[in-house]
Amino acid sequence: MNEPRHEPVAPTTSRLEDRVRTLTERIVQLKGELAQAQSRVAALTTVDATTGLLVWPAFAERARSEIARATRYQREIGLVLLATDALAMAELSEICRSKYRECDVAGQTDAGEIALLLPETSLEGALVIGERIRAQALKIRGSAPTLGCAAWPRNGRTLSALLSSARNTPRVP
Repeated sequence: MNEPRHEPVAPTTSRLEDRVRTLTERIVQLKGELAQAQSRVAALTTVDATTGLLVWPAFAERARSEIARATRYQREIGLVLLATDALAMAELSEICRSKYRECDVAGQTDAGEIALLLPETSLEGALVIGERIRAQALKIRGSAPTLGCAAWPRNGRTLSALLSSARNTPRVP
């Protein structure tokens, strides 16, 4: 009777170990790439890709933090609300970014308007900023966005109250 032939075990084991090592390195590399992709997705979920402004949930969170700070230190906050057609939104957001300070918060509302939250700014100051933005938009596009302004605590003590007040003020078309 013939005995079955057995191949040496060592070379096969060595090849398997090399393959496992290669695959493990690839998994580590892919995990890094996944982490980078997740960071990009997280950034996209806080900043609108078209306008560069905070999306509503991110804006609302930051605005509530600023309102809490204003409450604690009894400081004013101005709110500028601008509405325009969707085609002009990117241009208007660029104008807004050129007019606000580092401490200001710019984002889109749940209704698609552009909102600027201006810490340490009165209603009158918010109106000045809003009018500057409108004038710049009129100069560039030939049409200006509608404008509404409000201020904490004068027109409301919550984000929803401030937005409602700005939407219901006499707006300049």
